[in-house]
Amino acid sequence: MSPIEPIDVVVRCRNEMPFTERTLRALATQSAVHRVTFMDCGSTDGSREAAVAAGVSILDVDPKRYVPGVVLNRGMEATRSPIVAFVNADAIPEGDDALAKLVAPLLEAPHLVATFGRQVARPDADPAVRLEYARAFGDAAPRLRRGTFFSMAASALRRDTWARLRFDETLRYSEDVDFVRRAEAAGLGITYVPDARFEHSHDYSLAEHRKRRAGEGEADTRIHHLGEPSFVSDLLRPAAGAVLRDLRAGLVSPRVLGVRAMQALGYFEGRRRASAH
Repeated sequence: MSPIEPIDVVVRCRNEMPFTERTLRALATQSAVHRVTFMDCGSTDGSREAAVAAGVSILDVDPKRYVPGVVLNRGMEATRSPIVAFVNADAIPEGDDALAKLVAPLLEAPHLVATFGRQVARPDADPAVRLEYARAFGDAAPRLRRGTFFSMAASALRRDTWARLRFDETLRYSEDVDFVRRAEAAGLGITYVPDARFEHSHDYSLAEHRKRRAGEGEADTRIHHLGEPSFVSDLLRPAAGAVLRDLRAGLVSPRVLGVRAMQALGYFEGRRRASAH
């Protein structure tokens, strides 16, 4: 179902070639009528040039001053449709109706504030990454220890609710988690749209896994008003659970064990750092 009014699509990018070209080409074929605003954060790999060639509107973002909530709010301010989609430059729509499927629930259900699509790991992704994405983006969204699962990489928001809540401009991670928490506290709904498929995944290094999870641990502590972390429940238990799931899936290797260790350690470090302030 295509909306009556054009849908704005905000594409955030920092050096995402060759995916940038593929995403822009795929967006150009979508059945949902839309306008694209390309927010480029100092790309040097040809991504900005690809956006120029595609003829989309471009907003430049200073990478030295990048804060997710600031950029998301600026993207909303630069657009005008009642519903705005966010598609990362490396999140490639699969099929020409992915965007229409992503926004359809917001057109049909006034109580919904946001939707997010299924992210399918790339064919050449690390096996551990493929398993993680299959778990997170299956036929139903996963249940979390805290909050509701949500991802901005391929998502859509209702403008009127955003205008009331806006994104927190002080968080460095999990600004989408915070937005969803506040929306649900206001009695609004978020829904997962598994039929809206986007190719998207990252093969992080061990150091990158640790850094990212540390940022999420810090953000969770602040968003959910958590106290001191527990060595057992915030480190040992999550690590053991992740390894057990890997074993059940037949995925065992030094690399995978290293990833799980860095993820658990990073989250615990982030929790501890945030709770000390």
